[in-house]
Amino acid sequence: MKKIFNILWITLFVSTSITASTRGDVTIIEASENIRLLGQKIAKDYLYYYKNSKKLSLKDTLYQDIEILELSILEMSTIIKNRDSKNILDFLSYNKDEIKELLEEDVSKEKSILILDYGESFLEGANSIANAHAYAFSKEEKMLMSLKNMEYLLERTTKYYVATILNIDKNNNLNNMKKSIDGVEKILDIINEYDYPTELLGVVENMNLVWGKHRSFLSKSNELSVPNLLLSSESILAESVTKIALYHKQNQ
Repeated sequence: MKKIFNILWITLFVSTSITASTRGDVTIIEASENIRLLGQKIAKDYLYYYKNSKKLSLKDTLYQDIEILELSILEMSTIIKNRDSKNILDFLSYNKDEIKELLEEDVSKEKSILILDYGESFLEGANSIANAHAYAFSKEEKMLMSLKNMEYLLERTTKYYVATILNIDKNNNLNNMKKSIDGVEKILDIINEYDYPTELLGVVENMNLVWGKHRSFLSKSNELSVPNLLLSSESILAESVTKIALYHKQNQ
């Protein structure tokens, strides 16, 4: 009887540990996604600020982005136990502080290039931490991950578009923009293949329509400079992503 009790106790302990571990992994992965996204958004917003340095509301937006970034880093720091992940998180926190210092200085092309590099550091660091806490995703979690990835790619695409029209490492950033466009379209294919309920079909259809127009402007980056128009259509696409993501979250 005692042996059976011990087996049941061990089984319960292992099950509870796995559940707790998975719950922590989910939180870490979600925070990693936020860091990855914000790294792109901060770089994009700084480029907009460089292009429109008299528009101080853009600087306010950057400070708001950094505040959210700080919260994601803090959230992860309370959960992460892995030494390598902790070291990466410390480095990302250092980069965040460096960006805050740059915002206290006059905006410039050189600082724009530097913040583009910081954006890539946030991407690499967040990916490394997320990979260390990966687990088997359900079908709905995979869809959520795809949608979060699309949100990140939209920010990344616009970031490279603005960098291109500002003539910052033009050829390289143009190539990166095209890769991001390909990434968005692969996710759109996944979304279009999913069997959504009738009330969401209009959202998906509108997303495809807006993306088609958005992409046509991106493809003319050498001829047209319409960053504000693209920012508007990106916002519409992000709203569609949010609505579809909510459906998958509710169906987990």
